[in-house]
Amino acid sequence: MTDPRKPIFDAVRAAAPGNPFNAPGMIDILHRALDVLNIPRTSAAAAHPSPHPTKEPRWLIEARARIGEKEIPGPRHNRWIAEGWKRLGAGWFVDDETPWCGLFVAHCIEHAGLPFPKMFPRAKAWADWGKPCPPAVGAVVVFGRQGGGHVGFLVGEDAGRYYVLGGNQSNAVNIMPIAKSRMVKNGIRWPSSLALPTPGLPKMTGGVVSTNEA
Repeated sequence: MTDPRKPIFDAVRAAAPGNPFNAPGMIDILHRALDVLNIPRTSAAAAHPSPHPTKEPRWLIEARARIGEKEIPGPRHNRWIAEGWKRLGAGWFVDDETPWCGLFVAHCIEHAGLPFPKMFPRAKAWADWGKPCPPAVGAVVVFGRQGGGHVGFLVGEDAGRYYVLGGNQSNAVNIMPIAKSRMVKNGIRWPSSLALPTPGLPKMTGGVVSTNEA
């Protein structure tokens, strides 16, 4: 197989005085420069493999990208939250004070090209979405609370708590521990159209246990 990079290597070698490519690391530097130009490598470049793609589901990648999104105190509203209601089909809400954990999960699921519950703003509606699954990274998890519920994504656990990446947690998107005892029946869910994930969660520690996500 012809290496599409070879003419470039040869041209640079011919123009470079003293053949600096004999210096340690110079070949790797040139490979990286050609990567930026999107010039492909052949199998001969296997010593410099590209990073493995993440194995996390697409919706969880989007969820992590939203960490730090938060409400704006006072009469102003976070535009992403306020406009998200209408975009996702719940235009009767127009602010960031309405509990928006369901909006956050619906946004991430939609981002992955998957359907979400019509009543997504109601956290406990997610307990009937998809299909039950064992605890796994990226699974939707539903909790009960005084006067309502809460929904987010599983990312870790310890003996008595799940670590949840969710919205409206202390008025922001973050990762917080929540007592496993608060989870509703069949409260761990996975998209119906996808194969069930590999069970298991990484061990995590620290954080203040959330008791009310209203």
